[in-house]
Amino acid sequence: MLDVASQTAPAPDAAERLPLSSAAARRAGLGPLLHTVSTGSTNDDLALAARRGDRTPAVLVADHQTAGRGRLGRHWIDAAGGGSVDASLLVSFRLPAAVSEAFDRAAAVSASALVAASGALAGSGAQVRAKWPNDLLLEAPGVSGKLAGVLSEIVEGDPPVVVVGLGLNLAAAPTEPGAVSLAQAGGRASRDRLLESLLDALAGYLPDPARARAELAAASATIGRPVRVELSDGTSVEGVARQIDASGRLVVASGGRDVRIEAGDVFHLR
Repeated sequence: MLDVASQTAPAPDAAERLPLSSAAARRAGLGPLLHTVSTGSTNDDLALAARRGDRTPAVLVADHQTAGRGRLGRHWIDAAGGGSVDASLLVSFRLPAAVSEAFDRAAAVSASALVAASGALAGSGAQVRAKWPNDLLLEAPGVSGKLAGVLSEIVEGDPPVVVVGLGLNLAAAPTEPGAVSLAQAGGRASRDRLLESLLDALAGYLPDPARARAELAAASATIGRPVRVELSDGTSVEGVARQIDASGRLVVASGGRDVRIEAGDVFHLR
């Protein structure tokens, strides 16, 4: 793993691979920008370091992950496969946070990714929207599907930290059903430039989580729609998604009452 900020004279071939966004990481107050060519999971790496005592803010970027994770322990498959670094943005952030602040940190990363991806698509007619609880969807003529996923986890201790990971499809999408890339809708941002835009946006959202929540709500593809939410116990809730509360729970109007859902798989109904 390399601390990008410490690399004053990398070899020419390495310079082409290293992220260019260390200055943006410093502007966001996120400490060192770390880079690895390949790892199991960037979230796991930052969480393990925290458990071993390093609870400082950090950003870790990988060209490829072999054991990326999504929600509920699902395997996240990236499209890089050891090829172009611009196939995907695979990044995790370690941020100081109490348990009550975990949703705010994840919302700040999601909102920043939405801003960065939307900027890369400016003029294309495509739109990036948020799907509860942790996906970004791309909607464009002839192209629609999952563009990115966010996963957050608390590492308890003194102080507690939250690790928030993002996987976003840039030039290529994984083979999983429904996955799409920015390139399919005309986006042309490189991995490093998109990361720089994301970090600059994150610097504004972290101290103002209410703004991140409000902007995600405004861009929500879930709020106001009929939905079915499948819960981990095998039951489901069907109704109209009304809002996302301050704790990150989805509020669904169902059977004459509001049901507050902490976790589940959402299916948008027509």
